[in-house]
Amino acid sequence: MKIIGIDLAGKQENPSGIAILNGNKIKLLTIYSDNEILDLINEFKPQVIVIDAPLSLPAGRCCLEKECECAVGGHFRQAERDIRQYGRVLPLTFRGMKMLTLRGVKLSLELKKEYTVLESHPHTDFKILRIEDPYSGLNQYFNISPEATEHELDGGILALTGLFYLKNCFNELGDPDEGTIILPIGEICLDILNEFFK
Repeated sequence: MKIIGIDLAGKQENPSGIAILNGNKIKLLTIYSDNEILDLINEFKPQVIVIDAPLSLPAGRCCLEKECECAVGGHFRQAERDIRQYGRVLPLTFRGMKMLTLRGVKLSLELKKEYTVLESHPHTDFKILRIEDPYSGLNQYFNISPEATEHELDGGILALTGLFYLKNCFNELGDPDEGTIILPIGEICLDILNEFFK
């Protein structure tokens, strides 16, 4: 089972947390540029890639600029409306989110030519799985370095969400024609890990 989780930064000069799940072993690392991400993925050739970033625009929008005629399309996709049941999310037209969305859309369009690419939200994943401390939660199953960054730990839960997807233990929020977010069904998904690591 080969899965990559990416906690994507809005800017290429900022750190993106990466988790590489290979069988029952995980490797956490930090990389920066799109080219580094693409090179890593093309070398590893994962079955699925899970990214923490919006990977599509709201329906009816060609961009996220407020001056554009498409601005009547709104600031949220249905996926953001659906995920609000778990907590607050920022509009895609918010400055930081706009940068992240545009990078996520560009990167996913390239990756989808060859790979299965999914969107998730690590803080919601942890909440659904009732994992209060990401380090301790992941360290139950893997040998996680105490120096792992917050972004790398988020990449780790994204990789596990990819595993839950492959094991059909996930919910899909939003409109498939617009863009969806996948989340674990609940704590029951952890049974997959317990079985996986017997």
